[in-house]
Amino acid sequence: MSLFWQSGGSELPSSPRLRILLLGASGFVGGGLWTSLRPRHEVVGTFATRPIAGLVHVDLRDERRLAALVADGFDLVVHAAGLVPLEAAEADPELAHRLNVRPVEVLLDAVRGSAAKLVLLSSDNVFDGTRHQYTEEDPRSPVNVYGRTKAAAEDLLLADGGHLILRIPLVFGRGPWSNTFLARLAGPTTTARTDLVCAPVYLPSLGPALARLWDRKGVVHYGGSDVVTRFELMSGVRQALDLPTRVVAAHGPEAHSACRRPPRLVLRSTRHRLLGPGLDSALAHLAGLPPA
Repeated sequence: MSLFWQSGGSELPSSPRLRILLLGASGFVGGGLWTSLRPRHEVVGTFATRPIAGLVHVDLRDERRLAALVADGFDLVVHAAGLVPLEAAEADPELAHRLNVRPVEVLLDAVRGSAAKLVLLSSDNVFDGTRHQYTEEDPRSPVNVYGRTKAAAEDLLLADGGHLILRIPLVFGRGPWSNTFLARLAGPTTTARTDLVCAPVYLPSLGPALARLWDRKGVVHYGGSDVVTRFELMSGVRQALDLPTRVVAAHGPEAHSACRRPPRLVLRSTRHRLLGPGLDSALAHLAGLPPA
């Protein structure tokens, strides 16, 4: 498989330098995109609560500010912001809608009539996890609040037309300033589910993959090559980084999840042949990174 992601996308076809607005650049996934896209494009990134040098402030609930920022002559608006933790969305469905759905309406109004294209980062949680794998043609059936807000946001883009919905699975790796994934391995013990299966994506591969796919329209999936349990993934990361944390296997009711989680989420595409790196390759790359 092509290791396009290891060279920061240097194997990508040449493309014009774009002016990109990256909403949510201060987050884990957004930070990975920021790192990958900046060498080739002019990227304006945003933060909401935690100031980061080089990023501009915008609250998704400040609709005037959000619309004004989007209208500032961008070629591409990548929406990677919102309320992400499943438990937080489940605890406050109204807030989840305000942060995950309403801003998409504002963004669509702001780009309508301009040359800007909107890219929505969506989630495998729009599915219920009862199938062996999911392609773009499979019907959605979210089982939690987060998944329902992502499905609602997707519907807005599909009704408007001309934009891209990129569904991604669990993302792992080390972000430039937010490390929500590795934070789970910071203590003496952590739990990981043996009954939740995914095809995770390594963070540094996401930006180069997006650059290959952003000329498309409609729904596109990007998943990892390997299918593993959450326990296998966390154990692999712990071992690769030689961390002292003990990863404890959890299953079903003993996992004490605050919301329902789909048991098997494997994203595959009928619209392209691109897959994220295999787990061994990604872990070797992660282990070789300098300490944060």
